[in-house]
Amino acid sequence: MKLSFLFRLKFNLLFTAIVTCSVSIGNETGKPAVIITQDGEVDDRSSFVRFLLYTPDMDLRGIVATNSKWQKNGHGLEWIYEAYDLYDQVRENLLLHNPDYPSVEFLKSITVLGNENPEHLTGDAPYVDSEGSELILKEFLKIEDNLLHINCWGGLNTVAHALWKFRENHPAEYKKNIPKVRVIAIDFQDEAGDWIVNNMPEVRIIRNNAFHMTWNYHNEEPLKHNPHPLLMSEKWLTENVKTNHGPLGAWYPQKNISEGDTPAFLNFVDNGLEAYNDYSLGGWGGRYQSVRGNYWSDATDDNNMQKTLWRWIPDAQNDFAARMDWCVQSFEDANHSPVIEEVTVPGTLNPGQKVELNATASDPDGDAVYYWWWHYPDPSGMGEYVKIVHETANQAHFTVPENSDKDIHIILEVSDDGSPVLRRYKRLIFSCK
Repeated sequence: MKLSFLFRLKFNLLFTAIVTCSVSIGNETGKPAVIITQDGEVDDRSSFVRFLLYTPDMDLRGIVATNSKWQKNGHGLEWIYEAYDLYDQVRENLLLHNPDYPSVEFLKSITVLGNENPEHLTGDAPYVDSEGSELILKEFLKIEDNLLHINCWGGLNTVAHALWKFRENHPAEYKKNIPKVRVIAIDFQDEAGDWIVNNMPEVRIIRNNAFHMTWNYHNEEPLKHNPHPLLMSEKWLTENVKTNHGPLGAWYPQKNISEGDTPAFLNFVDNGLEAYNDYSLGGWGGRYQSVRGNYWSDATDDNNMQKTLWRWIPDAQNDFAARMDWCVQSFEDANHSPVIEEVTVPGTLNPGQKVELNATASDPDGDAVYYWWWHYPDPSGMGEYVKIVHETANQAHFTVPENSDKDIHIILEVSDDGSPVLRRYKRLIFSCK
């Protein structure tokens, strides 16, 4: 099958007018605009290998080297350039699978040094100007319709300084653009995180703590924190990443999967969930809720904070394994995700009504495709599951509860039978309030 077919098939969701209830699937167009900041710790480097394979899924605006309370002096840019050189050795093969893989020249053009002064790991903003803070400030000023997502894999002082300078020097633009900023932090790795929370309540800052013991530091209670230990094991990593997958995979610095920073960008993966539109919805990078105003942190699925991450780990790991295959395999020999072509729902909905769900999907490699419709009650706080009849068919249905005032979140999951098995999704949100 020709490469162009993979990218010619686009998802086309058809909805006619909804009368009593409404349905939505997100509101952002194009790729998410993303800035990455990181402190160069060993797990950052592991996450960076994975991140480079997902760069086509993002509108990447910057990669900034910073420090943290764990890496007080940071690690500069040299290790990033080393990773770029290895990526460049496999990029030609990656382009066989996706023509959007960026050039090393482009990546280097947006890679800059932030604030690595250990004196600024404590205290309040302002801190000091840096190439990193200036890059972030310029992106604040350029925001138009879509969100700007800033990942913090290390400390936040570079980001906090850019926010402070934006507010001080550009008050009109700050008022207009700041509602479109999302700061996603893997914990607060310096005092700047709390400074933003306490001094800039208008900034949406999302603090992930569920990474602990799911994507790193696995412990003796795997069923609670991560029931997929084999997918994080040395054996899995050796077979799927570190051997026979080219120089970038061989460079992966750890012996097992312990990527504490990976959840910061997993919601940007082009898997159909589009969880970056609304961090309360849930996706590969977790699900979040307000702690206090714009200060958000991990929500719970089934009363388990870690489950918001580990429920997706098999799919995320299979996807990573497939992209590692892209580094060395031809298009014909590798696997590619199925494509959801069309989903339809009825034109009117009312409480007690039977809702027909219909979908069409295909696979670019000619693999068989399998459907699964499931109800995701946690994002809306529903106390019970909505039963979906024929949940494993492309035509299914459910009945709208008579008295529920909660949104009904339905996930369509389509998988192939390739190796590894790959999945893509569509999210339907029915609101009957």
